[in-house]
Amino acid sequence: MTKREVLEIFYQNERYLAPDGLRRQLREFHHRSSVYSYLFRLHKQGLLSRQRFDGRIAYRISQRGIKRLDFLTRAEDQL
Repeated sequence: MTKREVLEIFYQNERYLAPDGLRRQLREFHHRSSVYSYLFRLHKQGLLSRQRFDGRIAYRISQRGIKRLDFLTRAEDQL
């Protein structure tokens, strides 16, 4: 699970997504607790916004996350 992979999934969905929904879209299996903690870390960095729906937390990409995704994409394409 890379930062670029996670941000791309959120960018493509353009809506709030629960951690379990993201987990199903990842290319490889990751433990539920790993996904939850990684999303919280991205939220603390300002790359994801977070909101509660029916008592559950869901995330979506923030403007800062979109800028970081653009940067990561350009950086990897230059390699």
